[in-house]
Amino acid sequence: MRQAFMAVPREQFVPETVWVVEGGAYRPFHRQSDPLRWARMVYDPVQSIATQVDDGTPAATGGDVPTSSISEPRAVMSMLAELDLHPGHQVLEIGAGTGYNAALMAERTGPGLVTTLEIDPQVARGARTALHQTGHHGVTVVEADGEQGWPQGAPYDRLVATASVTSVPWTWVEQVRPGGLILAPFRTTFCSHGLVRLTVSGDRAEGRFAGALTFMALRGQRTRPRIDALFSARSWEESRESRAAVDLSALANPHAEFAVGLRLSDVAHWSQDGGHWWCSQDSWAYITEGTAYQWGPRDLARETGAAVQWWEDAGRPALFDFGLTVAADGHRVWLGDPSEMWPPAADQVGDTPRTLTAPAPGTGMLA
Repeated sequence: MRQAFMAVPREQFVPETVWVVEGGAYRPFHRQSDPLRWARMVYDPVQSIATQVDDGTPAATGGDVPTSSISEPRAVMSMLAELDLHPGHQVLEIGAGTGYNAALMAERTGPGLVTTLEIDPQVARGARTALHQTGHHGVTVVEADGEQGWPQGAPYDRLVATASVTSVPWTWVEQVRPGGLILAPFRTTFCSHGLVRLTVSGDRAEGRFAGALTFMALRGQRTRPRIDALFSARSWEESRESRAAVDLSALANPHAEFAVGLRLSDVAHWSQDGGHWWCSQDSWAYITEGTAYQWGPRDLARETGAAVQWWEDAGRPALFDFGLTVAADGHRVWLGDPSEMWPPAADQVGDTPRTLTAPAPGTGMLA
């Protein structure tokens, strides 16, 4: 892929106006205002650049959430290495973004073999324009929901997503030929980093986690529990107070955070102002200075503590020790050997039965 990176001018895939964080919000930054800073951003090997915020409708006071970007070069190189592209491969990309990744793949596969899907019309137009301007006329940009894939061009040898998923759509598996690969950033509600590499067979796609990348979520899989729907002055007054039953220092280990996320896949967790928050659909927890405050039917602090202890007892497995099997009825996580699915269908964490079977729906790095 070295030749591809040399052949594709990255700067031609970056809009004249991008978005940078200033004063706690995303602000527009124009190339003409500081060409040298713009160029440094474009070619910084460990910096992604937000090219759209808030789905293209930011407030006048600034943007809140980045919704499209050009990924950092290091992440792009790592993913393309895992994808193992060869000349003649038919490729489907989920998430065209700026079109840069599609151009790199086309340099490797040859013309007319890369199809890239983009759900946002404005972003799709920008990718199409950049690809044509750089001579990559053979790349097909389709404005479509990537979660459904693109059966018109199937079967594919490779399918790569540049948006993270909480569940690999079965439609993707159906559209990749046996022996082909699916490469997708994978997240849980608890943990945002993961990269899964799956090999497709007749009735499943299966493989290990190959790395840790954080990407924006696939639009159809953005749903997360919202703390503002549960937390209030009244729920704070009603909360239970206890000693914190969780080793928070363990969650600073990205491998532990990933493993705990697999067991508490429906629970959001974040740190804020020296404390830690958890939120599920019906419960919240807050820990500060060794004290836990909790509200709702679940004991999220205890569940997290039990999950951390499981990770310790299992020998502190790395992210790379886990794998994923995707079938028509959902996905299952395993540790070590795919013949021994982990965890069982109703694993007991604390007092709450948890299930890791997900129904099939119809950018930082870790070395």
